[in-house]
Amino acid sequence: MQQRSWPDSGTRATVYSFRIMKKAVILAQGNYPTHPYPLHILHTAPFLICTDGAVNDLGDVEPDLIIGDLDSLSGPLKEKYADRLVCDSCEETNDLTKAVTYCHTHGFRDITILGATGLREDHTLGNISLLGIYAHLSETVRMVTDHGIFLVFSKGQSDPDGFIRVIIPCEPGNPVSFFALDPRMQLTASGVRYPVEKVVFDAFWKASLNRCTGTNLYLGFRNGPLLVYLPHPTL
Repeated sequence: MQQRSWPDSGTRATVYSFRIMKKAVILAQGNYPTHPYPLHILHTAPFLICTDGAVNDLGDVEPDLIIGDLDSLSGPLKEKYADRLVCDSCEETNDLTKAVTYCHTHGFRDITILGATGLREDHTLGNISLLGIYAHLSETVRMVTDHGIFLVFSKGQSDPDGFIRVIIPCEPGNPVSFFALDPRMQLTASGVRYPVEKVVFDAFWKASLNRCTGTNLYLGFRNGPLLVYLPHPTL
């Protein structure tokens, strides 16, 4: 991600952008994407990794790798994709985490996760919370659903006061929500309708349902990770 100066100061901030790095798309076994934006990501993936159950819904899309304990993969598909199966039977992590760990080990630093929400709500909440761990394993990680996109930030150069600065492009009027995965997180934001500087993150909803007022969000946080939810960007 790029570095750019904070408005009216010498402070450096991380600009959220899609710069060139080794990329992978992971399809998990939640709701299969139906919105054009995640479907576009799926069909243009430079390297597609499926958790074993997700491959059952792929249709004419070809996975580059299938990972998991492989208990959800049918016999014919095991035979068809025998040369691209990675069996990981560890019971301490779910298949999505196995896929992200594989990406980290093999040098993928830009990861987009699809199909990680829907179906069981406990799986949805668990997968969203895991983004905080995945952020430590990647330069860029995002979770795209049929309704929007989760961005997560945990790393960056800190100010003397310990805040990491992030700039995210947005569209005026778009909804935006902020979530803390650590209740000690502190957040500053400009480019939003409602102030967030005094929010105490003792409940998950505390900084949700805000609105963008400009073309960029200027955020600062400490005690992250910081999770940001926005609508899909324009294709």
